[in-house]
Amino acid sequence: MINVAVASAQRELARKLRTCLVEWGYRPWEMERDIPLQFQLQERGCDVLLLDLETPIGKNPAAAAQIKKSPEHRHLAVLGILGAEQMPPLEFNWGLDDFVWRGAEPHVWLAQLQTKLRFLLWRLNKLDNNDTLRVRNLEVNLASYQVTVDNSLIYLTYKEFELLRFLLSNRGRVFTRDALLRHVWGDEYLGGTRTVDVHIRRLRGKIGPQFDELIQTVRHVGYKMVKD
Repeated sequence: MINVAVASAQRELARKLRTCLVEWGYRPWEMERDIPLQFQLQERGCDVLLLDLETPIGKNPAAAAQIKKSPEHRHLAVLGILGAEQMPPLEFNWGLDDFVWRGAEPHVWLAQLQTKLRFLLWRLNKLDNNDTLRVRNLEVNLASYQVTVDNSLIYLTYKEFELLRFLLSNRGRVFTRDALLRHVWGDEYLGGTRTVDVHIRRLRGKIGPQFDELIQTVRHVGYKMVKD
């Protein structure tokens, strides 16, 4: 699933966003107030950040841009959420990829948010119009949880699927084993990084000869999915 972080100090808004994100097929998590946001993004993993611009961190116009200065987060998509009271002037250097204004009825702005999320992920090459991630002859359908290579169906376990999805969503980026463990298995997992190697080996066996052309081992570091 696509990981979406919700950064808002408004409990009711955060609850509504989490509920909708689950219904739309995303995996949301909520920012903890007492822990730096950048640390949480690093530890918990994130494809898209929903940043409430009325939240203390969101009131800083440069907040998103500062987050993206980190090499780990420079590809992070940030979607701002403006308060219902007024629409302040926005600047391009704020680091936002898009925004939604809560001035309309909830069902209206939430529908806009759902559409903008899909469009943002598509624009960042994380989804196509059919909820499919694709590189060369490999296709991963997020709606049906099906993986095909040269149109032949490949049967994966849930974690194998999630590992493949994450690498495919972040093509061209190198991830350490620790980073993959955090992003795919989550904070609650207590096992070691060897788990990553085991799942990579299983993917290699199931995908076949094409695997090494798509997912490359970076010696002494980790793994990456080829860019194109």
